Amino acid sequence: MFMTLARAWKFLLVGVMFLAFAVSSVHAVGDLGIVVEKLKDPEKTLFCPVCGRAISPGVVHTDAPAIIREKLKVALTDRNVGYSDGIKQDQPYIQVLVYRFQERKGGNFAVEKPASVAFHMHLMKNKVVGKIFVYSEEQKALTQNLLTVGKFFSRGARWVTAEELAGEGINAGLDELLEPRETTEPAE
Repeated sequence: MFMTLARAWKFLLVGVMFLAFAVSSVHAVGDLGIVVEKLKDPEKTLFCPVCGRAISPGVVHTDAPAIIREKLKVALTDRNVGYSDGIKQDQPYIQVLVYRFQERKGGNFAVEKPASVAFHMHLMKNKVVGKIFVYSEEQKALTQNLLTVGKFFSRGARWVTAEELAGEGINAGLDELLEPRETTEPAE
């Protein structure tokens, strides 16, 4: 029985070592830093100050950075990825720039104005951008675009809040940013 336990520990240790070195650095041992900011001057800014991509800024709710930070923490926890607020030396981190976060005007089944959320997520290390995810979503009525029928029903056939849109965007962004890069080796 002792030999069986020793073998089990050996396989467990080998498995942990394999995962630690086979998966990208974001999934490896350590925390992923989190930095969430809102656009400082939406009146004058037409390009993301981090990656330089064009943006379409709008109203940013005062609580938007805190809401997005909490959604990001929950999504990372759900993926078993450790995180820390801020940036540490040589630590990969996610920098989120929120440039539109407008709450809907109306209720679940009728709105005067739908919710609208837009942000860039940057996977960075040492202030160098590694990957970028762009999210910009304003819920449309089903009659305006029948191609969104899948989204409409996945959202419970109702008008969603800006916080719910932000959650969708955070999850989509992490799916893209944290997926291991596939490398292709030339055939021999």
